[in-house]
Amino acid sequence: MEKQIIKTTLSEISPLIIGCFDDGLDVTLTVTGSSMQPLLKHNRDQVVLTKVQADSLKKGDVPLYIRRGGQYVLHRIVDVQQGTYTMLGDAQTNLEKGIKPDQVFAVAKGFYRKGRYINCQGWGYRRWVSLWWHLRRFRPHLLKAHYIFNRIFDREKPE
Repeated sequence: MEKQIIKTTLSEISPLIIGCFDDGLDVTLTVTGSSMQPLLKHNRDQVVLTKVQADSLKKGDVPLYIRRGGQYVLHRIVDVQQGTYTMLGDAQTNLEKGIKPDQVFAVAKGFYRKGRYINCQGWGYRRWVSLWWHLRRFRPHLLKAHYIFNRIFDREKPE
């Protein structure tokens, strides 16, 4: 059977995803957007989402949540206080505070980066998350250097 690719919006397929979660299944979706670079690249990498357990999220987790305006966002939790989450995309420096648990739709269990699976509970991944958090002030410079390096060596073509 040949693999089919269907392009749609998360809001259109969210009932199907919830049904998969209710049946004990995980869902793999292709990442769109650049807010989680350099870990996840737009239209290249996939995220494996699983049903979120109430009050189980912690710093470092990557939930899929819905902003009040209806936009679905995949960002990392950088703080948990008074029942709300503070989120930050890996390619960003501005914190998004006040995300409530009822806005969280799912949580990343793992990623397929360049076709290789990365478990979110793995030691190497957790070390990378810690390092990237500590380098947050330097992110704009590091991301620019990463982009220039890739352009010079033509490793990844811009989309």
